[in-house]
Amino acid sequence: MRKKGVYKFSSSDYAVQFNLIYKVRGCSASERYVRNLPKQARNCKTCREILHCSVHENIGTWKSPLWHLQKMKELGFALSPLLFNETMHICAESYQINEIPWVMAEMKKSKVLPDNDSYRMCISSLGIKGDLDGVEIMLREMESQPHIVMDWCTYAMVAELYDREFLLDKATDALEKARVILQKDIRRKRPNYLLDYGDVIKSLVKLGELDEAVKFMTEWEASGNWCNLDGIGIPYTIIEEYVKNGKLREAFNKIEVWGRKGKPGVDKLSSLLCKEYLKVGNVIQAFNCFWVTGNDFEVHLVVPMLFFKYLEEECGSFFPLRCTRSVQPATAGAMFLEVNPTTHMVDYENIKSLVESGRLNDARKMVIEWERCDNRRTSADHLNILKLIIEGYCKKCFFMEAEAIAEAWTREKRSQVAEIWFVLASHYQLHGKMVRGFECMRRCFDLTPGLNGNYRTMFRTFINVIEYSRGYYWNSSRLVCSR
Repeated sequence: MRKKGVYKFSSSDYAVQFNLIYKVRGCSASERYVRNLPKQARNCKTCREILHCSVHENIGTWKSPLWHLQKMKELGFALSPLLFNETMHICAESYQINEIPWVMAEMKKSKVLPDNDSYRMCISSLGIKGDLDGVEIMLREMESQPHIVMDWCTYAMVAELYDREFLLDKATDALEKARVILQKDIRRKRPNYLLDYGDVIKSLVKLGELDEAVKFMTEWEASGNWCNLDGIGIPYTIIEEYVKNGKLREAFNKIEVWGRKGKPGVDKLSSLLCKEYLKVGNVIQAFNCFWVTGNDFEVHLVVPMLFFKYLEEECGSFFPLRCTRSVQPATAGAMFLEVNPTTHMVDYENIKSLVESGRLNDARKMVIEWERCDNRRTSADHLNILKLIIEGYCKKCFFMEAEAIAEAWTREKRSQVAEIWFVLASHYQLHGKMVRGFECMRRCFDLTPGLNGNYRTMFRTFINVIEYSRGYYWNSSRLVCSR
């Protein structure tokens, strides 16, 4: 079709056809094909393909870069920066970095002017070997060449090489030069300036220049780049560095602003910060990260339920229990889940003994008998006995049985049954079952006059239970660890 003029081959098509001929007919046939290539087809794509095939043909036998260069000359390729650069790439891919400076020297000897890519590969090979003096000499040579226009990428690469050897002053100086070039490129609206921003910001973060990185990110955002999920990498780098430095509040403020602007991918950033707040026990702030826009949830429980589901499924390792039971002070002299019998009743002690020995069914039978026979019991006595039974089932992880008992007592409309649901909620969260725990807390509020439908208070109460049980409590709006 190409010979008849039906289809005009592109450079990529020539490279693909060469590769196909090499694989099907072998090296000799592919070399004959190359010798007949038109001049316009002898570009980087065909050159790269031919070099790679040449290397593959001689795999297992070491061939010097000079051999490959001579082979390309025989195939009709003129000596050019393209040919030498591709040879350097071959050396790098085959881990022959010691050969790259030699190829560079041969390039100069052949009176072929090195381009940016040539210098960059040579500098990189010297840096990998730890020859920083050679890196500096090569960089100065590159800067002095009249045909070379310095680019940000070279300076950013040099900065990283200096950073590896802890030469921070030289690394910072190289990054400053990269910044100047980058800003000029942005004003010219180069197509790859988004990539430029990302690499420079990551380099600044590596050097500990977080404030400078944030300034660049602000410029990047102001340029209208963050319009889809592809742009999430740059903000993620900044938030990750804030977290590493313990600047959780600054990270939260950034995420909150981005959330209000409707930036895509903010949920990924908030998840990262949410986990960090959970590590330090600040569940309230973790929820604020989860519900990053700060909208009100009085109307519906979907958001807190999703949060607790996330907490339960993804963040279990961030909730190591500080104690086996929830005994942190909620108010002066009060304890969560604490059973305080007002009298030392013989029945109470007997029931308690049965519960502690695991004879829960016998304990329930005794409670039924006690309820039928003892008319002198107070509401506090009754509540403590019921709590004792429920706690016995929960400690054995018989949650389905405990919840069934609570449901039965609710249908019987027993007094203070709301507190039984509170006990269940507390034990559920202790065992990492956040969703069921929150559902039990909702039942508690639904059964309490004046609190039905007060979702915000319910959420705060459940969060407080979680924090108290893990050794944290709120004091003057500040999270404190009681350990």
